[in-house]
Amino acid sequence: MKLLLASSGLANESIITALEEMAGKPRKDINVIIINEAIKAETGDMRWFAEELERLASVLGGNLEFIDLQAHNLEHIKSRIALADMIFCFGGNADYLATVFERTGFADLLPEILAEKVWVGSSAGSCALCHKESEEIQQAIYKERREADHYMNIVPIVFLPHLHGFFNFDQPEVTRASESTDLPVYAVSDDCALQIIDQNPPIILGSDYIVAQNGVIK
Repeated sequence: MKLLLASSGLANESIITALEEMAGKPRKDINVIIINEAIKAETGDMRWFAEELERLASVLGGNLEFIDLQAHNLEHIKSRIALADMIFCFGGNADYLATVFERTGFADLLPEILAEKVWVGSSAGSCALCHKESEEIQQAIYKERREADHYMNIVPIVFLPHLHGFFNFDQPEVTRASESTDLPVYAVSDDCALQIIDQNPPIILGSDYIVAQNGVIK
């Protein structure tokens, strides 16, 4: 399993360098397949999506294509993903993304896919692989109505993106989030990501983050 769980995609050079190491290729040769289901449940200005897509296209020089999980059967999805070096999962509504994973059967494919491919998540695309935050924290930080009771629970952490960013949350909210779970809570800024290889503890790429567990900042 090779994961980059980011708040805002390929935001800095250390994240991109880690991707090259995990993919075993220089960035100019990395082929990417994009999952963008999470933005289907979003409203408002989508300029952030255009900007992140432009950054992705400018950094990676291989093939760049999209896969619609709701438009194709699982065999077709598997065959398309098999041709890519990495999967990039865009942000948006994490609850909706997790629901799509389960309804389409993609959740059942994830262990097999993650054993072979690099996964780069951006915001919701990172959250969905981890454990879900409490309803109280979801409302307090992200102002979202709860539409899923759990995420994929593949990574034994709670991931909180956009620390000090658009949602303007900080240490008090992260501490509260850690009081409602025994798992470590990782809150990362838009210039930060977690690198996870197999079952090893996350390596934090970037300097603006907070880690808390059981109400204590680590």
